Order: sequence, then structure tokens, then C-alpha cells
Amino acid sequence: MSDEGASRSYHHGNLRAELLDTAVDQLREQGAETLSLRALARAIGVSQTAPYRHFADKGELFAAMAARGYRGLLTALKQAGQQAGDCPEAELMAFAHAYVAYAAENPQLFKLMFGPATQPAEQYPELREASRATFLLVQTILRHGMERGIFAEQDLVYLANAGWAGIHGLATLRVDVPDLFQRHIDLERQVDLSVRTFIAGIRREQTRPG
Repeated sequence: MSDEGASRSYHHGNLRAELLDTAVDQLREQGAETLSLRALARAIGVSQTAPYRHFADKGELFAAMAARGYRGLLTALKQAGQQAGDCPEAELMAFAHAYVAYAAENPQLFKLMFGPATQPAEQYPELREASRATFLLVQTILRHGMERGIFAEQDLVYLANAGWAGIHGLATLRVDVPDLFQRHIDLERQVDLSVRTFIAGIRREQTRPG
């Protein structure tokens, strides 16, 4: 390696961020199977040992990429929720559409976020916190609906899991079987129906006057 390359390997002030940027870009084009720390080092132009000062192995790199994916998803959900206004039902609908759209726009990253390469998430603190923040956002909306008497009082964790499972299933289908929605099923209509069905199931029954 040239003296210039060796210098970069030790004085690259933002190497971790550049490694992540390059890894996410390559993930979009190639998938996770071909990613490696040494290949990223060559792409950036640093020594092959430099990335290991930031990521002990490819597992840590994948976890950092997944955490970035969760933060992007969280941003998309928050923006959708703000546009929906202070209505738990509208927020859930907006969240569902934003979730499926994020998966469709970032298919390889979405697969990595929920795939076996980043599990169990508990072993990666950054990933654990990022995924937890997303899950807590959904719980907050459900709790708000309960406090306003719109949704029946239930265990928030289980209720959030139930809602997430349905929309995550649609998002996964959109990523893995895109032809289904291009030829046979209107995706927006399907998301609307799924969310309305979920809301109908958790809505608090109103007591009718005798």
C-alpha cells in the first residue's frame, strides 16, 4: 500500500460513517452476501485492517447498518404521524402506509433489519435501542387511543405486536413478492383494509343508553 493509503487508514476522521455509507450503498446493489469489511476498505481506499477498529466483524457491521435502517424507519413513521394529526386511528393508518413504503424503497436494508444476520438484536446495543424506539412509538399511539377511550384497555406489548405483525407481513410480501401487488392486489387498498380491521378489533365498545 502506498504511503498515502497508509496515512488514510490512520487519519480518516469519519471512517465509521463512510464505511456505513458505502456498505448501505453496496447493499442496495448487491445484497448482504457479498459485503465484507475488507472489500469496503478497498472501496474506500484505506488499509484492510482499518475497518476492524470500528467493527469487530461483519456481524457488528450488519448490526450498525440495521440500526441505521431503524432510525430511517422511525423518521418516516414520525413524519407520517405528524401529518395525520392528533388522531390515533389516523396515525396508525399513516404509520402502516409509511412502514410498507419504507420497506418497498429499501428492500435489502429491510431484509437485513429483520433477518437472521442481526439476531438476536440484544447482543448489539445500538441496534437494540434503535429497534426499541420504533416499537415504543407504536405503543405510544395505542396508549393515547386507550386514554381517549377509543381503544379498549389491553396489554400494550401484545397489542403492538399484533398490529405490527399484520403490517410487517404486508411489507415483507411487498419486498419478496412484488409481482403480487403489481398484477393482482392494490397495495394501498390492502393496507387500508388491514388497518381498519385491526382498529375495529381493538375499538372500545360504546355503552348504548338503556
